[in-house]
Amino acid sequence: MLHATGIFEVTLTPEAQGPAPEGGQPTTRMGIAKIFHGDLAGTATGTMLSGGTPAPGHAAAYVAIDQFCGTLAGRPGGFMLVHRGTMAKDGTSELVIIIAPDSGSGALAGITGTLAITVMDGRHSYDLVYHLPGD
Repeated sequence: MLHATGIFEVTLTPEAQGPAPEGGQPTTRMGIAKIFHGDLAGTATGTMLSGGTPAPGHAAAYVAIDQFCGTLAGRPGGFMLVHRGTMAKDGTSELVIIIAPDSGSGALAGITGTLAITVMDGRHSYDLVYHLPGD
């Protein structure tokens, strides 16, 4: 498995919001725009659906799909990232992001892997663990 690391900027644009039903959680749909720097260089666009309130003492969850287009270690192409994240009221969280099977294009055809995100002091960094056929 190979590693790609770097930073990225993300812009979330609210597209629709649903009120919380009786005893339920509010929902939101947002547009995603990212710019990646480092081993992964390019842009990604997509859609995120979320529910709840992502703050201590509240539960929240989100799912998203975004399409990366650019270069990975100098290889041009693209792939889809599939996100699933949850946060419990006690603040514990889980985030799983995978490269969608068979979504690679160009020199990234056949790519598989997972992406980890770290946010520190408002700065987003990534660690992509991946495999490409022939590597």
